[in-house]
Amino acid sequence: MKHLLIALLLSATVAAYSAAQATDQPPRIAETQLHTEPASTGLSATVSRFRQSGQQLWIGYAIPALPSRHSSSCSASDITSASDDGCCGEFQLERSYNGVSSSSQNTGPRTVYVLLRLDNNAITRVLTVNAGCRLNAGGIAFEWLTGVQPDDSARFLGALAAESTTNRSIEGPLAALAAHATPTATTILASLTTPANPPRLREKAAFWLGAERGHDGFLVLQKLIQSETDSELRKKLVFDLSINPDPAATDELLSLAKSNPDARTRGEAIFWLSQKAGKKSAAAIADAVTNDPDMKVKEKAIFALSQLPPDQGIPQLIHVADTSREPELRKKAMFWLGQSKDPRALQYIEAVLTR
Repeated sequence: MKHLLIALLLSATVAAYSAAQATDQPPRIAETQLHTEPASTGLSATVSRFRQSGQQLWIGYAIPALPSRHSSSCSASDITSASDDGCCGEFQLERSYNGVSSSSQNTGPRTVYVLLRLDNNAITRVLTVNAGCRLNAGGIAFEWLTGVQPDDSARFLGALAAESTTNRSIEGPLAALAAHATPTATTILASLTTPANPPRLREKAAFWLGAERGHDGFLVLQKLIQSETDSELRKKLVFDLSINPDPAATDELLSLAKSNPDARTRGEAIFWLSQKAGKKSAAAIADAVTNDPDMKVKEKAIFALSQLPPDQGIPQLIHVADTSREPELRKKAMFWLGQSKDPRALQYIEAVLTR
């Protein structure tokens, strides 16, 4: 038993070492002078040293990443050959944009390259690309860093996002940060949503919490919606909840639609519930038409019914048109029934017109 335990520990150690070695392997890069060095002084200090040189440079390193929930963003301007490796061909770094990934959808654990473009003492772009993809640096020198720790990378990218001044410069660091497998990434994204930060940074960080950080991201958003006083940001937080894959996010939308004291928040929750469909969503939307105290929320709920799959929405719209005590609601239900072109809706409208 003792020998078996030792063998298992050795096997795990070898596997971890092999994974680390694979992570540190530089990518295949065309049109560049490639140099490799360890980030032994830490990522921030290492990058700062290169920034002070003032030269044009690409810096890259690899980190373990969460499974991707998004398909490729490849386009003709990004590639020079047809996709043959799941990476959309050769990725043109000098023609890419912040946050663009050249990878195809990946639902399992993965490694990604984080790539920084330096020019005139500044980081001008941040890209996230699936490991293994072929890159083309367009004649710009490339520095590959080894030994970068995921938590160090997360802290560096969070600080970079915090010092960014435009939406475009914020997006790249946040997209890369959200991809990190380390839980530290969620903690840093959450810190960027606090009221001490600029509104655009808070908004973008909250989006990535919803889009990529799963259950932990949902927990942060759930608290944010309850405490947020900015109605415009709260509206966007409802959308961020709607794109979160955790089943609890849908339950939270249902709760917001039914009982949130702010009418605008209830209306937003009702709309995004309609995009998710499902029996629970349909029931909550129908309940809002009947019982919500705010007429604007009722009207938004009727529109939401029109967004449901026909088998869920059309019967509910017919019910509103036939039974609502509010003439304006009956009118709106009839309008959306007419827009649907559904045979059941047209049959009902014809019956109303011939009464």
